[in-house]
Amino acid sequence: MSPISRRTLVLGGLAAAGAGAVPAAAQSSVITATATAAVPYPFQLGIASGEPDANSVVLWTRLAPSPTNADGQGGMANADVAVDWQVSTTDTFATLVSSGTVTAPYAAAHSVHAIVGGLAPDSDYFYRFRAQGHLSPVGRTRTTPAVGAAGRDLLMAFTSCSHYEEGYFTVYRRIAEENPGVILHLGDYIYEYGATAGRTRLHLGDETVSLADYRRRYAQYKTDPDLQAAHAVAPWIVVPDDHEVENNYAGTVRENNTPALTAAQWTARRSAAYQAYYENMPLRPAQVNSGNSIQLYRRLRWGSLATFHMLDTRQYRNDQACGDGWKVCSDADLRHAVCPVTPRRAGCSTDWGSTWARGTSSASRCSSPAGSTRPGRAWTRGTGTGRRGRASSRAGWTGPSATPSY
Repeated sequence: MSPISRRTLVLGGLAAAGAGAVPAAAQSSVITATATAAVPYPFQLGIASGEPDANSVVLWTRLAPSPTNADGQGGMANADVAVDWQVSTTDTFATLVSSGTVTAPYAAAHSVHAIVGGLAPDSDYFYRFRAQGHLSPVGRTRTTPAVGAAGRDLLMAFTSCSHYEEGYFTVYRRIAEENPGVILHLGDYIYEYGATAGRTRLHLGDETVSLADYRRRYAQYKTDPDLQAAHAVAPWIVVPDDHEVENNYAGTVRENNTPALTAAQWTARRSAAYQAYYENMPLRPAQVNSGNSIQLYRRLRWGSLATFHMLDTRQYRNDQACGDGWKVCSDADLRHAVCPVTPRRAGCSTDWGSTWARGTSSASRCSSPAGSTRPGRAWTRGTGTGRRGRASSRAGWTGPSATPSY
């Protein structure tokens, strides 16, 4: 992927600062900012692209001049807004490849999902928006190779578990500096918790429950300039985990009843979370939520070079056994499956001192038969996906080098 200019990266932080200035190159191109715009700068949440294929890509933005307003509407009036978009092979937009106008609906928090087609396979493009007399930052995107073609080398970045209160998003800035061809976010784009005193920076408001809550939380995260830079540099492919809704939920089952919700309120919470997820991600119309469900598992092909299987590990999940959490219980004991004690299998140890459990099962350790390279220890998380530990210099296997954290 061609190197992105410092100008484009700097623009990732332009919206966060609320600046209305437009680079000279942008001022002289086909669409320009109105010098006397009557409304505040609406692109405070930056821009993004995603879901690339060989001939098309999704362009995203969300208009929000006051992004963290408690009503979740970002300071926008109760009216739909027309948004222009442009795509070019250069960041000066001297020649356009494609352009159009879409509507940012009030009912969708003025989010935009423009599907741009007719693009060439395995190619780089620049894009931007204009709305209410203002130009957005410039973003770069890329199409995939044609079906059956390997295409150019692909530098892929992935990230997950992005907790705003735990620290600054410097990893996003580093990802942007690496100029990847595609970025995968594998879940926990936001965290739903209310503000926790003493953290590096604080969430706004209480734990997210309503649609307004989730919209505001996404807005708070998206005002981060490093996150904006990472979105601007390459197309994203995204899938949620649990915190986009609620910690450790499984299908329709909650971790606990905190905060206290009726069954109807819990259903409404999931619906709100899924709607806000779509509104704030560069997803295609196939991923629009339908009430309290959303179609997120899918497959994206990168020519013949790679296939990305995006899995939904929450909506179809069985409830975790043992009442959830970290504990040992009979339902989670793998000893008899991994290393039966009676009759004792050759080479097995009855030392269960390392037994631990989270979710459906515990980890049990035994030695493999002499000379065997097969694992003698297994551990699982959540619904029972087995994972093998590090190879040990001794017979058998050890577990993870440290207690997993999720």
